[in-house]
Amino acid sequence: MATRYLMLIALGTAVIGSARGCPEQCKCTGKVSLQLTDCAYKDLLEVPEGLPSNVTTLSLSANKIKVLKSKNFINVTQVTSLWLAHNEIVTVERGTFAPLIQLKNLDISHNKIVHFPWEDLTNLTALHLLKMNNNDMVSIPKDTFSKLKELRSVRINNNKFTTIVQGTFDALISMSHLQIFHNPFTCSCNLEWLRDWINKSSISIPEQNNIVCDAPSHLKGTQVTSMPKLDCKAPSVSITYQPNIEKNELNEGYMVMLYCETKGTPKPEVTWEIYAGNQLITFPLPAIVEKIEIPINGPPTNARFLVASFVGSEKNFNPSELEEGEGEADGGEGDGEGEDVEGSVVTESIPESQSKTQEEFEVGSEYSDRLPLGAEAVNISAEINGNYKQPR
Repeated sequence: MATRYLMLIALGTAVIGSARGCPEQCKCTGKVSLQLTDCAYKDLLEVPEGLPSNVTTLSLSANKIKVLKSKNFINVTQVTSLWLAHNEIVTVERGTFAPLIQLKNLDISHNKIVHFPWEDLTNLTALHLLKMNNNDMVSIPKDTFSKLKELRSVRINNNKFTTIVQGTFDALISMSHLQIFHNPFTCSCNLEWLRDWINKSSISIPEQNNIVCDAPSHLKGTQVTSMPKLDCKAPSVSITYQPNIEKNELNEGYMVMLYCETKGTPKPEVTWEIYAGNQLITFPLPAIVEKIEIPINGPPTNARFLVASFVGSEKNFNPSELEEGEGEADGGEGDGEGEDVEGSVVTESIPESQSKTQEEFEVGSEYSDRLPLGAEAVNISAEINGNYKQPR
């Protein structure tokens, strides 16, 4: 009987030990409900295996990690604070953060991330702090924050965002702090909403003097909040063709000239979509000048055209099917200007055989905007408790 009790005690000890196991390179401390695993400053090349399953605060900052894999955090679902700043992260696999449904603080700042799996954030409904600053990110989907009702502070400054889509922050009903400075914004019609939103917003948006236009050239260095009101007009597209053969079919060797006329400010970007047999061919209509060199309120640009041959036999082509605005020329918004733009495509049928509140979150919580030194490197709980205030 005594032997049986000893075996049960040993088994229980083994189970507890496995839950609190700690990778050799890391230091694990804390109480039952608050477990800190500190793996910072260890020259780690990857996320270590064998992290304790009950860890709540995990620091992997100041290492040499380049890739975050989808399997890295599947066994540490109790993590509420994850610090990954000051690594060399380039790749974040889809699904990496999705299991961390209790996560409140996520810091991946000061890395080299260009493409981030934004869909992972959908699961992180408890998130309060999101630090993504000092990376190389270029775009952010409009619905990124649609599920993050508890998010208080967003830091996406010092990236390479040229625009932010209107409505991106609409779902953030708890947000009190936003950092977007030092991004190369293109001050076109697409960014007018941001100017007005910042001017009217009651949340903390620091360093507004560094939220500036990078393009077009004549507005470079202008604060977004001071960018002039633009003459923005919705794009329209019309297509004509020569000769007028609405009721005729095209046979092999017949040639038709299609003209695409677009209007709008900013100048629409035109993409042709042409069916050749069962194949859809898509190609853009090129611009003569670079977008950033086109003045926002400048004169119309010259006509643009592209000559192309149909690939495949077009014996059943009927020009009457080209209805205005149906997408044979797809007009999307561009960053340049010019109200009237005309493009043309020559299509030729060839034989088939030839075709090929500020009070809730203090701005001072800068855990990893600088490289922590000495005791500060491991004092993560002090960072959270000292700088993060729970709402009253």
